[in-house]
Amino acid sequence: MFMKLLQASSCLLAAALLAGCASTPRQCNSYNANASLLEKASCDFSGGYSEQVRQQEQELAQARAENEHFRQVYQQIAEQQAATSLSLQEQQRKQADLNRSLRGLLSQLQARHASKAEVQQQIIQLQQQMHSLEQSPASSPAAVATRQQELRDLQRQVSRLQLSLGYE
Repeated sequence: MFMKLLQASSCLLAAALLAGCASTPRQCNSYNANASLLEKASCDFSGGYSEQVRQQEQELAQARAENEHFRQVYQQIAEQQAATSLSLQEQQRKQADLNRSLRGLLSQLQARHASKAEVQQQIIQLQQQMHSLEQSPASSPAAVATRQQELRDLQRQVSRLQLSLGYE
């Protein structure tokens, strides 16, 4: 009798352990303080926690790359602002480089944050301002001064976008 009870409890324990190991990475939340020991062990053995860590590392790497892209755009804006004493051709080349970088950053952000309406609106505003910058060539000192102000405005908008996305 005792042996049958022991066998039955062993079978139930084995079934519970096997059922616990059948968790998917989505079911595992390492921040869940209310998870039972069995759930935690299941997530640990099934690789759910390691999958979460891998996903978070991937998101961090992507955020770092976007942050570096922001820094590049800032650097190019600063170079463009400093280019007032350069030749017109050099200014136009630097402006084209800035436009290319900013377009790439905006496309990347637009794809990544497609579900955020506020971010999309900021991106659209930046794209419109970029388009107006492209339409007005800087050929006179007054136009250069106007371009400098437009670049400062563009830099402020990029900063607001960066802050709204949580980058520094």
